[in-house]
Amino acid sequence: MHLSLVANPSHLEAVDPIVVGKTRAKQYYSNDTNRTKNLGVLIHGDGSFAGQGVVYETLHLSALPNYTTGGTIHIVVNNQVAFTTDPQAGRSSQYCTDVAKALNAPISM
Repeated sequence: MHLSLVANPSHLEAVDPIVVGKTRAKQYYSNDTNRTKNLGVLIHGDGSFAGQGVVYETLHLSALPNYTTGGTIHIVVNNQVAFTTDPQAGRSSQYCTDVAKALNAPISM
């Protein structure tokens, strides 16, 4: 197994589309047309997953023919320290991962 780590700037979630793009490029250049040999893995905090628009934008690229990677694993750490507000006022849904339901993405807890 080869593991590649992308440098993450201090801007929350800025690396997400880069990881997906790098995964797609590796699939392209290794002729992985079935999308089974290269996989992107992203780790998020609960607040950034629910509160950063780049997450939602990256999720919506997933089904486009020239952007799909066949799937990306998103690990969300629910550390509950991202917002300085009560959890009830931090988002409209019960779970921070509910934004992924727009794509019918499988969610495990």
